[in-house]
Amino acid sequence: MLEKWELKENPFRSTPPDDPEKLAQIFYGRAQILDVAIPTLYEGRNILIRGVWGIGKTALIFNLINQLQQEVAEIKEKMLVLYLSSIPGDSPPEFYRALLLAIADSLAEIDEEARDIANTLLGYSIQRTKTTTEGQVKLGIISFGRRQESPANLVSPTDKIDPYPLLIKLLSKAEEKYHRIVIAIDDFDKKDPIIVQTILESSLDLFRMGKNRGFIMTGRGFTDLQEATLKALGIFSEDIPLEPMSQDDLHHIVINYLNSVRYQPRNDTYPFTEDVMNLITNYAQGVPRQLNEICEKVLRKAASAGYETIDQPAFNTIWETLQKEFTNQLSPQFRHLLYVAHEAGGISENISDRTLDKLDALTFVELLPQLKLLEEQGVLIRQEDQKGFKFLPSQLFQPKLVSEAQEE
Repeated sequence: MLEKWELKENPFRSTPPDDPEKLAQIFYGRAQILDVAIPTLYEGRNILIRGVWGIGKTALIFNLINQLQQEVAEIKEKMLVLYLSSIPGDSPPEFYRALLLAIADSLAEIDEEARDIANTLLGYSIQRTKTTTEGQVKLGIISFGRRQESPANLVSPTDKIDPYPLLIKLLSKAEEKYHRIVIAIDDFDKKDPIIVQTILESSLDLFRMGKNRGFIMTGRGFTDLQEATLKALGIFSEDIPLEPMSQDDLHHIVINYLNSVRYQPRNDTYPFTEDVMNLITNYAQGVPRQLNEICEKVLRKAASAGYETIDQPAFNTIWETLQKEFTNQLSPQFRHLLYVAHEAGGISENISDRTLDKLDALTFVELLPQLKLLEEQGVLIRQEDQKGFKFLPSQLFQPKLVSEAQEE
């Protein structure tokens, strides 16, 4: 059925493609942020990008890297770009060791010391999603996994040797080989707040001393203490919050996704009708990842059902089915939490005692780990404003189903 709609495949995915060129076909909006971020990174300064789950932080980084690649190629400079999708460990030394391994691996072909370090296991292994050299730009997209073996070279960094001096040394070597170095670290605030604070406070040489190296770090939110630390240390030249996207921007993103798999590009959302797309972009609550999840599910159901187009009657039938499936897949505990959140208009730091009683909790802090887990799963959507933030149920959740079950 996708062929009937002149689509090669279902283009919607919960995570953006890791290929910057493919992402550039899809990316839309955030132009003002790119105008600020590109010269900041080129000048070797650091950027902090913040936003809720699924708001587009990773997509922004990849698109930023793609544009930097193009600009650097035009002036014939050499640039090293590393994207670290995850950081292992729960201590600053483990953070340094993982970053050291990524740098050493990128220099291994041209530097003997880097090759020795890269060949040493360091307790980790690298999984390269992509490592390419395009013109003057070397790009590595890296994540980490634990190894069980012991390090093979005892003179190389182990758990007993501080990796930080070697990290600084290799970064200096890299600056001799490349005109520009950009290191992107995603979801840095997944670490314990104390660990994050310790890393930042003890890493001024890492984050501030390199003339031609810039860091991009992303996070969903930082504590008041971390905020104060960041401002006092002056690590980041730009602190960029990503706001929820408008329905118009989300509409353009859908067109771009569809055009990425169409045989011939179009300027509309076919097979979705415009009135249906207005509903979907509203249900996405300003979050691109939620938009992708809804579009993927609706398009798949519509293709299986053999609809000619996804118009209002077709969408209503599909949406009812999706809500039932989504809600019924939740555990009774999570269904109850979402129902209470719906009834309360969201869960925030200002949660009432009555709502806490319904959730069998004493404080908001007690609920926070569970709320963050549901946010990561796309079940709760975190929204922020000047008053703070609150968690709202995904529009895929159908509170009526929980209410009817309770009545029974």
